[in-house]
Amino acid sequence: EDPAKQFQPDSGRIEVFQSGEGMGIRLDSASAFAGAIISPYYDSLLVKIIARASDFRLASKKMLRSLAEFRIHGIKTNIPFLMNVLKHEQFLSGVVDTNFIDEHPDLFNLPPAKQRAQKLLRYIGNTMVNGPSTLLATKLPPSDIEPTVPQVPYVNHIPRGWRNILLELGPVEFAKAIRAHPRLLITDTTMRDAHQSLLATRVRTFDLLR
Repeated sequence: EDPAKQFQPDSGRIEVFQSGEGMGIRLDSASAFAGAIISPYYDSLLVKIIARASDFRLASKKMLRSLAEFRIHGIKTNIPFLMNVLKHEQFLSGVVDTNFIDEHPDLFNLPPAKQRAQKLLRYIGNTMVNGPSTLLATKLPPSDIEPTVPQVPYVNHIPRGWRNILLELGPVEFAKAIRAHPRLLITDTTMRDAHQSLLATRVRTFDLLR
């Protein structure tokens, strides 16, 4: 709901969703998650927060903390309005009636959403696609050097390498050749899953028992 438009239900796609949880907080939610499409044909109660504490003020404090931790972008919510209500001394005193909202228009002094993370992501994406919009910090013009792609020779056969040494001389001589090699050697030690060529998938149970 959009408090600035007389609590008119809002619709759209939830881009970011992070809930405020913790001790004494219960959340009853429906279609509240990142990527959810909120149509105009829905109950506007997406998430209900229930706070429990030893007294009303402590429960209100927990509720305020939970609301402050919510991050919802993409649609309008009544979170800023509810936070103003929970900060109002008359509400905290418990002396309110059905005219409370009408008598306190300051409850609708809603701060604009900052959306810092989304703005940063849009800036990074725009810079990656279109390049920086400003010059360097030294005010020097950007480099006009065109990068050159080196020519890679085409070969129609696999060149000899360490695999040939392993196949021709065996593991012992292969290990000796590795240790005797004067230059740096790099290999990939990424763990493979069981569906790839591991020892357990290549050796029969009969052979293991032997």
